[in-house]
Amino acid sequence: MPQNLRPLLSVVVAVYNGELFLAKFFACLEAQNISSMEVIMVNDGSTDGSMAIIEAWRSKFPGMKVLEQENQGVSIARNTGLAVATGQYLSFPDIDDDFKPGMYRHLLDLALKNNLDVVTCNGNYVYENNKKPSRPIFPQDKLQSTDVLTGPQWLKRALDSRKFLHVTWLNLYRHDFIREHGFTFEPGLRHQDIPWTTEVLLAAERVQYTDEQYYDYYIHSASVSHKPDTDDTLIRSARHYMKILEMLDAINQRYPEAVKNIPACNWQIAKEGLGILHTFNSMKDPHKKKMIIQEFFDRGIWRLIWKNARGFRLRWRLGRRYLKLKKATRVPG
Repeated sequence: MPQNLRPLLSVVVAVYNGELFLAKFFACLEAQNISSMEVIMVNDGSTDGSMAIIEAWRSKFPGMKVLEQENQGVSIARNTGLAVATGQYLSFPDIDDDFKPGMYRHLLDLALKNNLDVVTCNGNYVYENNKKPSRPIFPQDKLQSTDVLTGPQWLKRALDSRKFLHVTWLNLYRHDFIREHGFTFEPGLRHQDIPWTTEVLLAAERVQYTDEQYYDYYIHSASVSHKPDTDDTLIRSARHYMKILEMLDAINQRYPEAVKNIPACNWQIAKEGLGILHTFNSMKDPHKKKMIIQEFFDRGIWRLIWKNARGFRLRWRLGRRYLKLKKATRVPG
């Protein structure tokens, strides 16, 4: 499609049983007031009234693309939308969050003015029923607005803050950049934003961050990520994070020149690895715990974490846990 005929922005939206949130979501989109915006709704096998709400809003967004598929998860839904997107820039908002009027306009202005591969902003954590006060996602004393940086420069600054959150929804991405590198979301992987964001930034040449807080990330009881855990959900979580560590290690090997200047690329593997160990600690059934810890060792995840743990303090924290892990694998039966 000729550049002058392409929409400025494609908004790719994964929808699964979102009837409680879709009306507010579409109101947020409408308030962006961008005429050159392509809306792509991917219905990922919803069993509620989501499709009826989507159809009711079609007239407000000329040319809205509505795609339907069996339930396959957010990654495949995003990939489905990405495959048909035509915009110069891409966004991937979550339907249960709020984004403020002017967010996409401001980010697009920065992106087009500076020919950015990635442009990103700040947001807020907002709690259901105001259970806690809202707070910035990135503390402004840790990360302030930048001029144009390379992706590795921004990734280093962001990870070094120790407050960086790997998310897609605060960002716009230059579509041709994403296409040239063949970036897609990992199917079936929870928290796939971690490897996605890491590799996108390692590859990006022009990135800019504004600390304007345009996006409200809504923490609520209906969110899958905030449901109470059982041993079985903890096992699934551990396996997702093992896959993430394997992906991060492969990414580091694909970008060795950039990564050697970003020690935090190794730190985040060790940090996420500690999270897996905390998951094991939360398990009740000793036999299930034994099984998943044995898998953890057999897959080489312990070696991977240890290799990437730099510094005495981090290795000391890991070393303290090693004997407990081995003891758990010796449970009889």
